[in-house]
Amino acid sequence: MKKLKFKPRDTFNIDLKKLASLDRTIISEIRSAIDILLEDQELPEEFKDHELKRRMTGYREFHVRDAPSGKAPTDVNDILVIYTIDKDELILIAIRAGSHSRLFPGSNSSEKFHKKI
Repeated sequence: MKKLKFKPRDTFNIDLKKLASLDRTIISEIRSAIDILLEDQELPEEFKDHELKRRMTGYREFHVRDAPSGKAPTDVNDILVIYTIDKDELILIAIRAGSHSRLFPGSNSSEKFHKKI
């Protein structure tokens, strides 16, 4: 298959600038993973690439960094990238990059996802 074209959204570029101000090495880690996807290959298991659900159906997410066991997630040790691939146009579209708490605020503890009794 042909190599995919890369099309970052403005939100993705803004997110990268914020991440670079926190830790410049994050950018090279994200680029390495995106390069694998641009070759139309699957990411290694450690990236935990998966489809998103609910309001993000149709998008995927991969983990660049996961908070070490026993440590609280931060904007530097909990980094993920949201993307989609348009197979018809052969384009990888990068949507967002950042921590779970920045990209999905309140989603882990929100009452809206818990069943009311």
